[in-house]
Amino acid sequence: MAVFSIIVPSFNQDRFIQETLRNLSELKTEAAVKNIQIEILVIDNCSDKETLSIIRSYESLSDHLIIEKDKGQFDAINKGLKLMRGDYWTWLNTDDLIDKEGFFHLAEYVNKHPDTDYIYGDVAYIDEHSKFHKDSSTGALSLKKLISSDASISQPGSFFRTAFTKKIGELAAFHFAFDYEYILRCLKNKAKVAKLDQNVAFFRYYSTSKSGSQDYRFLKEQLKISRIYGGRKFSKLALMLNFRILKRKIFN
Repeated sequence: MAVFSIIVPSFNQDRFIQETLRNLSELKTEAAVKNIQIEILVIDNCSDKETLSIIRSYESLSDHLIIEKDKGQFDAINKGLKLMRGDYWTWLNTDDLIDKEGFFHLAEYVNKHPDTDYIYGDVAYIDEHSKFHKDSSTGALSLKKLISSDASISQPGSFFRTAFTKKIGELAAFHFAFDYEYILRCLKNKAKVAKLDQNVAFFRYYSTSKSGSQDYRFLKEQLKISRIYGGRKFSKLALMLNFRILKRKIFN
């Protein structure tokens, strides 16, 4: 049976982190009954006392708890990668949740297909009150699609095979779109990919989140990364991103 590692990069998220850690605690408990091992690694960037108090209250959940300065989410996740022992791994932001039923379907799949390098499922969007907002599915992924027409990915619903990712390295030093770059790198290196037709995670979308903040720097990183991987200057994706960057600069 595969061991799963979940890295939780944390910084000043007292509003939602308790729900995330409770979700992981329930997941870990139910997984143990099914003889599935889950390793939780919480990597905190010296958060405020409210956040740290919540983290400390769930200290027994964490197989590794690191509280020290980092350079951002990518750096925190990379610290977790150095410590984890799972056969498959992912990271979960402190405002998102794992869909437990979907996770167990994913675990069953990779145990039957242990050569899967990258597996992802659907993601349901929830709001700041944990109310369902909408379903999201990226469909089939390809390098060409992601750099030329649609940069949508399903990171919260993704797991990566450690034996594969050790060959391609850690997350790159981007502050917004490091997940996009990493999935492109997996595809460029011929990852064996599986799409699970099952919801695997809940992504929280709200006005002050990275994705909801309308920060044009997120789009600029996507544009830069797409070009690194061969995207053309006047592709559908490049034109759309440039338009959205301009729009956000003007109206935000």
